[in-house]
Amino acid sequence: MSDWLLGTWRLMRADAMLDFAPGVRMEFRADGTLCYHIDVGGRDQVIDLRYRVEGEMLHTENPASPHSMSVGISHGVGDVLRLDFAGALAWLVREGAPDALGPHT
Repeated sequence: MSDWLLGTWRLMRADAMLDFAPGVRMEFRADGTLCYHIDVGGRDQVIDLRYRVEGEMLHTENPASPHSMSVGISHGVGDVLRLDFAGALAWLVREGAPDALGPHT
């Protein structure tokens, strides 16, 4: 388990091809649960996923549907979480942290 990953991260910016909705938050819990928060019409919708980290890869599974994903993961300068979806990137900052990378794109 990567202890630095634990806690809530909010999307700061992402490459356009990822089509991330504004306000995305990811809450990584010590029990292997990832609560994926998205804003739907002003309401917080939460999708409960399972996750594990192996080396520099984050693996997620949705127990409610047959969907799994693996993405590159790194912990950057300024406590930034970087996700690499085969070349398309997303940056998240720890909830409550100031925006380190500037305005959202």
